[in-house]
Amino acid sequence: MKINELASAVSTILLASALTACGGGSDDSVDLSAREVTSSGSITQFGSIYVNGVRYETTSAKLISSDDNNKVLLTNPTNAQLQAMIGLGQIVTVKGTRSDDSNGVATSISFDNELAGEVSSVSVSDSSFVILGQTVSLTPDTIIDDSLIEALRGTEVPDDMRFGDLLVSDTLDLLLPVGTLLSVSGFPSQNGFEATRIEDGRHVAGGGTSFEAEVKGTVRNLTSSSFELNALTVLYDSSALDSEDFSDSGLEEGMFVEVHGTADSDTQITASRIEREDELLDDDFNGELELEGIVQKITPDTSGTGGIIIINGIDIRVNDISPFSEGLLIEIKGQLQNDGSLSISRIKDEQENTLRIEDIAVSTDGTKFTTRLGLDITPTERSRLEDDTIYDDDNLSITDFLNNVSDRRIEARGFPVNGDIVWSRIEIEKGSDTDCRLRGAVETGSISGDANSFSFRIEGITINVSNVISNNFKSGSNLSMTKAEFFAQLDEGDIVQAQSDKSGTGCNSGELTAREVELEPDDSVLLSTSDDNSNDTPDDSGHNQLIGSVSNISASSFDLAGETITVTDATIIDDSIIEDARGVEVNQDAALGDISETLEQLLSEGMGLEVIVDRSNGVVAVSIEDI
Repeated sequence: MKINELASAVSTILLASALTACGGGSDDSVDLSAREVTSSGSITQFGSIYVNGVRYETTSAKLISSDDNNKVLLTNPTNAQLQAMIGLGQIVTVKGTRSDDSNGVATSISFDNELAGEVSSVSVSDSSFVILGQTVSLTPDTIIDDSLIEALRGTEVPDDMRFGDLLVSDTLDLLLPVGTLLSVSGFPSQNGFEATRIEDGRHVAGGGTSFEAEVKGTVRNLTSSSFELNALTVLYDSSALDSEDFSDSGLEEGMFVEVHGTADSDTQITASRIEREDELLDDDFNGELELEGIVQKITPDTSGTGGIIIINGIDIRVNDISPFSEGLLIEIKGQLQNDGSLSISRIKDEQENTLRIEDIAVSTDGTKFTTRLGLDITPTERSRLEDDTIYDDDNLSITDFLNNVSDRRIEARGFPVNGDIVWSRIEIEKGSDTDCRLRGAVETGSISGDANSFSFRIEGITINVSNVISNNFKSGSNLSMTKAEFFAQLDEGDIVQAQSDKSGTGCNSGELTAREVELEPDDSVLLSTSDDNSNDTPDDSGHNQLIGSVSNISASSFDLAGETITVTDATIIDDSIIEDARGVEVNQDAALGDISETLEQLLSEGMGLEVIVDRSNGVVAVSIEDI
């Protein structure tokens, strides 16, 4: 199975950060019950409050509106009081302590909408709209305020809804007609925001009735009286600069700021207040940081592989930038070190529950292209288009991309909305791989057959499992299953990844004949060290999945991700590792005891691996895959 490229660099980030963490002879062991935490992300559940997979008790917290000069709206709130002020999908910053791996106590909860203003245009085809020159993209998980749905349908709805759960007739242009006043919570992206919650802009937290336009963004084309935030011109004078935020420096090109003011038009605002938004932590903070957001920009160092990635306007230094891509939604967790660096213990791809395909494009008509599997892929202005074969530019025009896509291997990510696919990222890949892979939800009513012989569909493509051997049926924890066990767990709506044979003979229009199929959790933990055993997914894949660079290889063990892993004859070795050792192609994975090669012949120092381990009796490798 191919792992997302981000995973292969996680160990690099971790190892380099760990070196910093071990410096100076200090004891880095921390009692979780006393660990200070700052966690920024979207609210996924109430009953207290859930952010980044952790439940925070809120009865001793303060609810703070950053939109209103850090006004305290509630103290020691009940759950009902809290939900009356903020809703699911709202981006918040929780400060408090972690009491164990999945529970904490909040001392403060701050929230601040990213954008507020009138809708000036709507694009149904790529599920986006524009406010104040900022393109706002929706995903199936974007929470829609119930009042907006009620206004469209003319009838009461019981609660807010996910965008992906709306009726087919609830099209975006009808839901958000031009002129609708909205408040948007979400993550800053390259040209605007990816919304996690949208609501009626006439609602003001705390019961007020006034409305003020606001927008966050990166300062560009700065002059003494104006600057730009994407397609918005901001007029200002020095009196609008927040005295505390700008006490050490003036407004500068490249700063991430929030502007409050009066909208003069769809593309111009006169600022009444400008605040800096590029700092998340207090100066004296030395605890744990959890941050969810979209990679907005990547700036490499002048030498080496390291650089700065920007998430939510915040600079984060990493030691290898190559696996990160702009537009990727991730969650980062780590421990702040004395030198200001972050010892990263976990990176999670938050967009794993989308449709993904790797295949070869066989035709194009100038507006879309078709793959061997018969899937039509139509790029839109929302799609991030990359060509790793000939371009350094990672944001191509649709025309340039389609001119070079025929007969090329592509990887595309998207998600279904109202019966169509919105493609958020499409890449022409380097390399000569000829297999195909498809990942997505099992279609309703598509599972046919029985435990001995069955098939199912993903996006209209039949997945034929007749050629899959028992070792290549995998659970959500990447553990081998029998064919009958896989069938017993398979259900409509499950996320499944299917991969063809390496030559690609199983890649045909309308059907993928698989050599491996895998049930997958909705979100994939790309790294989880032994210090981070958070249980925010139904299975224990985070704890049992280790990714990193191998070292100290012996006949029966090796080191990876800070742990010594024992190997037995039953350990499954990925076929790509066996092929590299033999120099010839093999057809399937195999147990170590069934092949002639030793562990020392199969692995090499520094090799990147994904290892699934069993911790019931030590740390024993169940399977080993090359990444």
